Amino acid sequence: MSDQYPTSPDPSDAVPGYTPPSDPGSYQAPAGGYNEPPAADPYATPAGSYPPPPAPSYPGGFTPAPTGAAGGALAEWPTRALGGLIDYVAPSIVIGILGNVLSNVNTTLGSGVNFILAVGWWVYLGYLVGNYGVTPGKAIAKIKIVSETTGDVIGVGPAIARQFAHIIDSIICYVGWLFPLWDAKKQTLADKIMKTVAIDNSADPNAGQIRWS
Repeated sequence: MSDQYPTSPDPSDAVPGYTPPSDPGSYQAPAGGYNEPPAADPYATPAGSYPPPPAPSYPGGFTPAPTGAAGGALAEWPTRALGGLIDYVAPSIVIGILGNVLSNVNTTLGSGVNFILAVGWWVYLGYLVGNYGVTPGKAIAKIKIVSETTGDVIGVGPAIARQFAHIIDSIICYVGWLFPLWDAKKQTLADKIMKTVAIDNSADPNAGQIRWS
């Protein structure tokens, strides 16, 4: 006699189309799986931020005058021309007359004195610009020469070099002197070489004071 026991019938054989349930201890991911959220853009504008305010507008289309490094408005060409006439033309007339008088006595003497006085005057103007930013003509016109980067006076050496750089302004039919009429920084060629600008100094209570030393 055998010790075998009868086996339980297989439900799949008893019920047509029956599929046994999966193992309750196992887990199957849903079809399609899970998608990871996209990485945040570190340069994206955060939600709720505001765009920068628009540039200020001025009534009637007015645009404020450009300013130099010192904050003062750049001097206009007519004002610079006035200062130049006082600094260069008037002294040149006086020096020329003196040279002609001396030339009647001795031609070489007259020419030598004329040259020495002209060069000496240019160096003296450079000394004034280097120390104070103004000359007699610039004081009357109420303008000041400063560095375009620092807004300070440029010192005697660079100022004297700037004086002689004006030769470049004159060498091509004086066009260099006219550059402030169309240049964005209202600079002459000498200004561009020495990196200087002329600013309106009328707000300074001592602007009209002429300094000679």
